[in-house]
Amino acid sequence: MINKWGISLIKNKTIAVISAVLTFILGSVLLVSIIFYLFGYPLSSIPEHQLYVFFAILASAALASFVYGRGSKERASNAAKFLNESLGLELKEKDIWKVLRTVEQLPPPVINKYVSMNINVVEEFESQIENYKSQLTDEDLLKIKKIIEMPVPELQNLLEKLYLETNLEQFKILADPTAEPLLALNLQELKQVLFNE
Repeated sequence: MINKWGISLIKNKTIAVISAVLTFILGSVLLVSIIFYLFGYPLSSIPEHQLYVFFAILASAALASFVYGRGSKERASNAAKFLNESLGLELKEKDIWKVLRTVEQLPPPVINKYVSMNINVVEEFESQIENYKSQLTDEDLLKIKKIIEMPVPELQNLLEKLYLETNLEQFKILADPTAEPLLALNLQELKQVLFNE
């Protein structure tokens, strides 16, 4: 499948993971070989030129991350279908893909910390939310409003099902009853920022 940027997406998550690992390994070896060849260094001098090796590994990691991201297609497709059926909305797959990528970047221990400390996340990111709000259409805002006005237990039930669809631990943590105060606080804050309610 090709996305709107002309990038081929990997439908199967397992293939995406394997592809990313292979990209990292092969990319690291290839880049180190190219760098050492161009500068005329023998491979035996790797310990003396660790900075070049570090840059090669860094570039390979970035490339592997890109390859892995292409494999989120199937998960985003499943999540979009589930949310659209559950909420009666028309959420775009590419938007769900962005949300899932953002969620993936928040490690479960961080989410657990937010839950245990009942942190006002909206307050921390208010300026970014305001900037994002300016890019939203009225239709986008109505979709968001429908979600954030859900009763918290109903939202947590949705998050539990999203966890089953995506296997993202972050959704499981937020679906736990201990996360209810965190969700209630942040949903109220989000309503205030987005809708002045």
